[in-house]
Amino acid sequence: MGSVHQLAARLDELGVVSKRRTNRNGRISGGTSFSRGALYNILCNPIYIGRVRHKEELHAGLHEAIIENTTWQKVQTQLADHGGKKINSSRKPAKRLLDGVLFDSKGRVMRTTYASKSIRSQGTIRTKLYWYYTTITPSSEVTTGVERLPAGEIERIVLNGLKEQLADRSWLADQIKRHASDASKVADIFRATDVCGAELDKKDGSALVRTFPSLIDRIDAQKDRLRIAVNFSAMVGLDTDEDPILATFEIPFLKRQNGRAKPIVIAAKETPRQDPDLIALVADARRWARELLEGKAFSIQQITEREGLRSGSVSRILPLAWLAPDITTAILEGRQPTHLNAKNLRTLVELPVNWVEERQLLGFAHP
Repeated sequence: MGSVHQLAARLDELGVVSKRRTNRNGRISGGTSFSRGALYNILCNPIYIGRVRHKEELHAGLHEAIIENTTWQKVQTQLADHGGKKINSSRKPAKRLLDGVLFDSKGRVMRTTYASKSIRSQGTIRTKLYWYYTTITPSSEVTTGVERLPAGEIERIVLNGLKEQLADRSWLADQIKRHASDASKVADIFRATDVCGAELDKKDGSALVRTFPSLIDRIDAQKDRLRIAVNFSAMVGLDTDEDPILATFEIPFLKRQNGRAKPIVIAAKETPRQDPDLIALVADARRWARELLEGKAFSIQQITEREGLRSGSVSRILPLAWLAPDITTAILEGRQPTHLNAKNLRTLVELPVNWVEERQLLGFAHP
């Protein structure tokens, strides 16, 4: 199957459910689809290889094994690679800027969570956290409709959009005058927006956390845009019995994902976006070329073994060291075409030597 998620889906297709049980009070339990958590527990249970687990140690059982040990160990390795290994550290509290105000395209509130992944870089392994907002769904609801947005990216888009809108005095005046006719109230709101704009310019995250509850009423993440409602009355502490003074604006954005295992990147439309994997690929190619030219590396095979790559990987990547200068600059600045990513460059059969043909193949305009 390859993953517990696929296994759960296959069991549902076959109609395989958990055992039905009736307790002494006549209450029936079971007879439902296997959750992924239950399948993890089943697959990790050493009872199938004739052993029992006590605390952290495995001991020989009195029963016969029904699965070969090598098969079971292979499954444990695969589960660990997919994030099923034991978490030894306590989980960090998940609380971020947009908690309580961000809603998905179906109007469901989103909460903060994160995933961790072990990354090998220059011979060392480090753990990287990917923070994101995800739809909160009832336990009975199918999770296939769950939406996820990367926390850092969407927060950056919201903050930049707010700074631009609060600095637009004509927009502010139009929005406020639709709801407030009192001149003193209008002046108070202008002063409050000035203060908020100044705090948005600061790098102190605690200041932003204090500002947001009195500034943002709601953010709806639609398919291709964010709809943000700002509450001016709450910002200046007006009487809560009065009608709220809401101003709404939209921020167009694009969601890009370079490969299934990569996090989704959100960017405002037409905004340059650097791709770290793409930049690293070009940087590796230039570094390897320099090592070969300076005699620090004697062969492509030596580099392949040192970097722990598959045979042929270095040979495919190395020609990127001689990309047209304007293409390299565009990649470094994040101005590459939307479709161009590290995976596409790695799988190129041959990169043209002619820079004009190179630009045409990779989708760049003539300089």
